[in-house]
Amino acid sequence: MKQGSVKKRIFISNAFMVLVSLLVFLAINLVIIKGYSEAIEKEIRTSVEQIVDEDGLEDLIIDWTFQRNEFLLFFGLDGILCIIVLVIISQIFTKNLTNHIMEPLDALSEGAKRIKGNDLSQDITYTGDIEFEDVCDTFNDMQKHILEEQEKNRKYEKARTDMIAGISHDLRTPLTAIRGTIKGLMDGIASSPEKQNQFLQAAYRRTGDMDMLLNQLFYLSKMETGNMPISLQKLEISEFLQNYVQAKQELMETGKEEMTLDTKGIKADVLVDPEQLQRIFDNLLENSRKYGEIIPLKINIVLSKTPMGLSICFKDNGVGVPEEKLPYIFEEFYRGDESRNKKEGNGLGLYIVKYLAGAMGGSVRAENADGFEVCLKLPISGKGEAEDNGKQ
Repeated sequence: MKQGSVKKRIFISNAFMVLVSLLVFLAINLVIIKGYSEAIEKEIRTSVEQIVDEDGLEDLIIDWTFQRNEFLLFFGLDGILCIIVLVIISQIFTKNLTNHIMEPLDALSEGAKRIKGNDLSQDITYTGDIEFEDVCDTFNDMQKHILEEQEKNRKYEKARTDMIAGISHDLRTPLTAIRGTIKGLMDGIASSPEKQNQFLQAAYRRTGDMDMLLNQLFYLSKMETGNMPISLQKLEISEFLQNYVQAKQELMETGKEEMTLDTKGIKADVLVDPEQLQRIFDNLLENSRKYGEIIPLKINIVLSKTPMGLSICFKDNGVGVPEEKLPYIFEEFYRGDESRNKKEGNGLGLYIVKYLAGAMGGSVRAENADGFEVCLKLPISGKGEAEDNGKQ
């Protein structure tokens, strides 16, 4: 239960100190004045009774003068005594207040020493003044945040280490294949021009895999250093999608891959970086190829309108992603197959997709829908620029 504030405690402490001091001063002065007045009154009576001549009166005057000086002396001593009492009382109240304030400060000091020693498991327990309770609670929150960040960094470093090991594996696979292909050509295994062409095409595809991986690492480095160039410009999205799909269809193996596009007749301008938007699509295509696990792999891109702008959904007919792993697929270095035994991948593709989507003012989400589907949402550039050729 929270008690009063430090300001209130200091005010009450000083008020009591002054009040007690005044009461003590009053009591001391009352006792001294009463005793002194009784003594003077007694002496006056005695002196008046004894006056018989002028010499006696003169003696009385001298005696009064002495008593007056004696009164001033006693009054001075009384003042000194009161000051001493005030200092003593002040010290008592100050010590009590200091002890009360130092309790949370000592607890905070011990907490800081524990943090310095990398002990973040023990919270500060303090119940008292509101201000100190708030400070201790803030200290505990800071300690909890540091602990969470340490755990996060530990996981990040582990993921980075695993990623480096995985990249080494991913690079070694195509490199070994290319080396074997070249060695086969050198040894004359491919004797006919057709066989040689097959070998060269296989090697060329492997260099494409390596190029994709190295590009992802290059872009990851740019993102982490804040040097990722984003050059936004107005782009008619339907035409861009048509050109992209057409270019990819020309490179797909017949019977193994299919790509279709449905723009629903929508014509709209978006403010994006064309190069980065293509990188998003390339990463999504590569992700479907690696994890779809189905032949033929069918990829359908659907453009549609949303209340906030446009949605571009990239859907395949693959096996999808386990539901418990869906919330993590856009995290850096995350891979659905941690063992790397079944599928190649480095956990960077979808992370880059999310980063680039956010950098262009959009967002991204994923779900299982008879396969794996990733939807990219982008705002329309300006009002009234979206049309659907009369179909809406």
